[in-house]
Amino acid sequence: MIARAATGLNAEINEAALRAFCARILGWGPNRTDAVEHAIDSIFLSLGREAVLVLLGEADLVPLAHALHQRTLGVDQPFVVCDPQRGDLPSSVRSPGNYKDGVAGFMAATGGSLCVRHSRRPRDFPSVVAMVRDPSARVQLIVCADVRRDADPFITLPVPIRVPSLRTRTSELPRIVDEYAADAIAELKVPETSFTAADRQWVIKHAPMTLGEIEKATLRLVALETSPSLPRAAERLGMAPVSLSKWLERWKQRPALARDLSASPEPPERSSPPATRGKRGRNRR
Repeated sequence: MIARAATGLNAEINEAALRAFCARILGWGPNRTDAVEHAIDSIFLSLGREAVLVLLGEADLVPLAHALHQRTLGVDQPFVVCDPQRGDLPSSVRSPGNYKDGVAGFMAATGGSLCVRHSRRPRDFPSVVAMVRDPSARVQLIVCADVRRDADPFITLPVPIRVPSLRTRTSELPRIVDEYAADAIAELKVPETSFTAADRQWVIKHAPMTLGEIEKATLRLVALETSPSLPRAAERLGMAPVSLSKWLERWKQRPALARDLSASPEPPERSSPPATRGKRGRNRR
């Protein structure tokens, strides 16, 4: 293990919590211990600006990069994506800002993280490289790439964070979902009973097999379960009611909810919640 000296970006990190999160994304089995420790080392080297943090996997890894940023540098520091195919987009409650030009993205990320998809690097990425190498720079660079690049000699060390497919972790899915649900409950400041075993099974059955989608699903279900209406849940999530409604439709929601949504995408607020959670829960998802 490397010494945990002050990082170049002055992050105050709960290392135990970070290690627990790395185990969540990499696996809890005895054979995953080294992978977790390598990930911790790579993260600290990146925060100290001694290396680029490289994430490898089959799915879109930007949500995971964002999650690591929040758990190390904090939610108040900028997390900027540089993807020339998306154009310039402001950040929102649930989505990081995007720049099509690397230099502009780098400047916006000062004090935080700049995230780049390897396959969609900006044209001015050579200029970004020069800026990252400047000793006075205060930007962590995170590169997301396909898992097939694991043997690339340029990323031999520090060890990249290789995120295994959830298809290889089916036995761990209940625990993964429960941990993301616990995060959602803490974020929304609601009772622990706001996510049930039935909710867990529903997420496992319907969620696309990526960590980012599971995180999104648990947060939205908890918001729906603890809100008097769909519009109120959408407000708490920082999204439009119609967007939340469409997400539910794509997720093959229960028939009762389908009837509610077809009647009105924005049902009126209730003066008080239903007496029993079971009835409420079945109508909200």
